[in-house]
Amino acid sequence: MVKYRYSGRVVLFLLFLIFNFSVSVSAHEGHDQNDETVITIGKKSYIHFQAVLMGYQYIYSYMVKGGASEISSLAQNVIDAANLGIQSEPEGPGQHMMQHILEGSEALKNAKDVNGRREAFASISNALFPFFKQWPNQLMRSRLKMCRCKSGHEWLQPDNCSTVCPYSQKKSSSCLMIEETKY
Repeated sequence: MVKYRYSGRVVLFLLFLIFNFSVSVSAHEGHDQNDETVITIGKKSYIHFQAVLMGYQYIYSYMVKGGASEISSLAQNVIDAANLGIQSEPEGPGQHMMQHILEGSEALKNAKDVNGRREAFASISNALFPFFKQWPNQLMRSRLKMCRCKSGHEWLQPDNCSTVCPYSQKKSSSCLMIEETKY
């Protein structure tokens, strides 16, 4: 009888540990974070994160089309969503990621030329990638795919569109070779 009582407690303890440590979402690399940093995005912040992704997709499409005048107003939409995400997300890696998205979006809004826009867009992409690399199911949920061109540039784009590099000098060229990651 004593054996069963203690073994039941051990099983309950192990179940408790498993459920408590499997709830987190990981991801943001770089800056003050390391590869093991866990990003959690709260329910209140997730809607703002989705707004960031929508704005990012519009920016991508205008960068591919070459519509420079619209990019500034689209960047403002991402700035607004990132600000709301920062306000609703508690201190930590999720807020840190939103802060980097905000900084990249502000740089994009203030960019004076094509190279500045490309750098700022890359900054936003770099802030988003660690989340999606750790949680590829979010790519599928957001209907996105991760792409990388031969020159090493990476970006997210809608999974139902033909793949075109937003960093390419010539719109007719699509970086010769593009690798897609779909989940």
